[in-house]
Amino acid sequence: MTQSSTDTDGSASHARKELIYQILRDRICAIEYPPGSKLRETDLAEEFEVSRTPIRNVLTTLEHDGLLAVKHGVGNVVSLVEPEELVEIYTVRMILAQSAGDFFASPFPEGTANQFVDYKEVFQALEPGDVVGFGRANICYYTGLISLITNSCLRDMMLKLFFQTSRMWLISLPSLDWSEVVVAVSDELDELTRLIRLEDPIGLGLAARNHIFMSRRRILAGLGISLTETRNPL
Repeated sequence: MTQSSTDTDGSASHARKELIYQILRDRICAIEYPPGSKLRETDLAEEFEVSRTPIRNVLTTLEHDGLLAVKHGVGNVVSLVEPEELVEIYTVRMILAQSAGDFFASPFPEGTANQFVDYKEVFQALEPGDVVGFGRANICYYTGLISLITNSCLRDMMLKLFFQTSRMWLISLPSLDWSEVVVAVSDELDELTRLIRLEDPIGLGLAARNHIFMSRRRILAGLGISLTETRNPL
């Protein structure tokens, strides 16, 4: 085997692992795998038609991301975020979002505003109670927003924290009024669309920060937890 073919095989293997990682991450964050679900290497290797080694590597990465926990005698289990940790992560997310204004691409890429209109239409088309569908739409919406950030380090940090907490948002959703949540998310997207059309990256960062703040309030309300029951957040 030549060096070039070895490099090609290595790149293909890396790309395959990255794809599997993204699929499993999105399943966890859309609660297709709810907290407590066990992910078995053999089952996943069979599904993705790979050996157990790349699956093991992907599961290790998901553990490092805070999405899985390894339990003795059980294996890899989808983790649950405790309320105190949830509040702390959301506090950091708000700080990062507010700082992101200086790093949003400006002028925004052509068609960006229309893309956010499309996100809104996806949310509004969901059947009431379709939590998984909401989770999928939420992933598209947030990753689309973060893709506008030009600083790769900031972008990666914001995405990692989003994926750590997004499943908790969906766990709380059945306890909230579905129509009110969809209206709130639609209003958020309307505001982001307006700021994109105005070419206002600083305003976009501030709006994103405020939307994260409101998401935290809704999550805690859905979980029946008040901020006073957690550590004192900013």
